[in-house]
Amino acid sequence: MRKYGFKLFSSNLRTAPQLIDECANYASARDDMFIELMVVPDSTDNDLHVLKKRMQNVEVRIHAPHNTMGFDAGNRELVKQNQNLLALAQKAADIFNAKTIVVHAGCGRGQKYVEETARQFKLFNDKRIVVENLPCSASNGDILHGNTPQEIEFIMRESGCGFCFDFSHAICAAVGLKLDMEKQFADFFAMKPNVYHMCDGVIASGEDTHMHFGDGDYPLKRLLQTLTDENAYITMETGKGVMQHDDMWVKDYNYLRSFVAEGNR
Repeated sequence: MRKYGFKLFSSNLRTAPQLIDECANYASARDDMFIELMVVPDSTDNDLHVLKKRMQNVEVRIHAPHNTMGFDAGNRELVKQNQNLLALAQKAADIFNAKTIVVHAGCGRGQKYVEETARQFKLFNDKRIVVENLPCSASNGDILHGNTPQEIEFIMRESGCGFCFDFSHAICAAVGLKLDMEKQFADFFAMKPNVYHMCDGVIASGEDTHMHFGDGDYPLKRLLQTLTDENAYITMETGKGVMQHDDMWVKDYNYLRSFVAEGNR
């Protein structure tokens, strides 16, 4: 059974506390839902325990801080800072008994940066880590690696981590680097992802816009039906800015479920 996840941030305790309760209540009433929690750097132990209490009836997966929050595994000079940021995500994973921690590949393009990310992931030595493939650049302009199946496979092989397949990032990388998109899809899927990230967008733009499902032209039906396995965990990374209520995410959830139901007929 595929499971679908709302994407919450630990900072929602302050920015949208009602959203946490709405998502937790909705997800806890369904056996095919989970929550992916992005742990932001200023989260306290108390924050994590409060979140645990409010989401106690829901399976939770963890996302570690990324480059816009100071984490860059491609930078050798940031090893200690990266370890400290990851430690917060690891603590959250311990509290929630999470099976996976999504961690971005780092910044910089070229083999030396890929090798540094692999080296640091090996130092982290946590089997819960799954590396996420990335677009060519981040929202703050940072150049990123982990754009291709070959780079992600290298990081996995060298460090022993799992894989988070982000469809939008794969599309953006294929457009930006002029790669064969279908081969990107097939090769990433062959790597047996542990987690998936999904949103909508406009293919030609090459931008990761996190549109709600149905607002763009991504081939969502085909991606879901042919490039996720039956036991996939699929985080719905839709919507920009701070959501205040879960209504649009509920629509996104039902949108994806309709494809699965259609495929089963």
